[in-house]
Amino acid sequence: MNTDSGYAADVQPPRWTLGKMQHPVRGFLHGAAALASVVVAVLLFRHAPSLPAKIGVLVFGIALVGLYATSSLYHSVPWSQRAKRRMQRLDHSMIYVLIAGTYTPFALVAFTPPLRWIVLGLVWGIAAAGIVQKAFFPSFPGGFSVALSTALGWTGAFFAWPLLQVLDPTGLLVVAAGGILYTVGMVFLVTNRPRLWPRVFSYHEAFHVLVVVASALHVFAVWRYVLPLAA
Repeated sequence: MNTDSGYAADVQPPRWTLGKMQHPVRGFLHGAAALASVVVAVLLFRHAPSLPAKIGVLVFGIALVGLYATSSLYHSVPWSQRAKRRMQRLDHSMIYVLIAGTYTPFALVAFTPPLRWIVLGLVWGIAAAGIVQKAFFPSFPGGFSVALSTALGWTGAFFAWPLLQVLDPTGLLVVAAGGILYTVGMVFLVTNRPRLWPRVFSYHEAFHVLVVVASALHVFAVWRYVLPLAA
C-alpha cells in the first residue's frame, strides 16, 4: 500500500508472484470470498421472512460482494500507477461500506423506530464521511482512516444493551468476535506485524484472512440470530 492510504506501507512486495499478479494470495482469497458472498447473499435473501429483513440482508450481501470483488481486482490486476491509486481508494472505501452494510440487517430487524433510524443514520453517515475523505482528501493524516473505520466498527457497542433485549446473547458474542478479528487485522496493518513468511504470507495476507473469518462470523450471526427475529 502507499503511505498516503491511511495504513502502513508494505515494506517490500512478495517475491512469489503468479504471472503479473504481485499479490496472488490476497487476490485469490478475496476472489473466492466474493464468489462465496454471492451465494451467501442469495441464501440470506431467500430465507429472510420479512421486507425489512430482505432489505437488510440485500444491503449486507451487496457490501460483502463489493468489498471482496474490489479487493480481489485491486490485488490481482497489474494496474497503471494512476489506476492503482484510484483502485486503492475504492478498495479502502469499501471497508466503510462493509461495516455499515453489516450493521444494516441488525438495525432493520432488531430495532424499531426511532432507534432503527438513529443507528442507520449514524453508521451510514460515518461511512459516507470516510468514503468522501478517501475519494477527495486522500492526503489526510494516515491515522485518520484507521481511527474512523475502527470507530465505525465499534459504534455498535453503544447499542449493545438494546440489542441484548431482543438478540440471543450468544449472537452478540459472535458479532463481537467478528469485530475483534477485524480490529486485530487493522493492528497487523498498522504495525507491519507479524512477519510470518514475509515474501509469501505476511501481516497483510493475515489481515485479509482475518477479514474473511470476521465477515463469515457476521454472516452466521445474521443467519442464525437475526433472521429468526423477523419471523
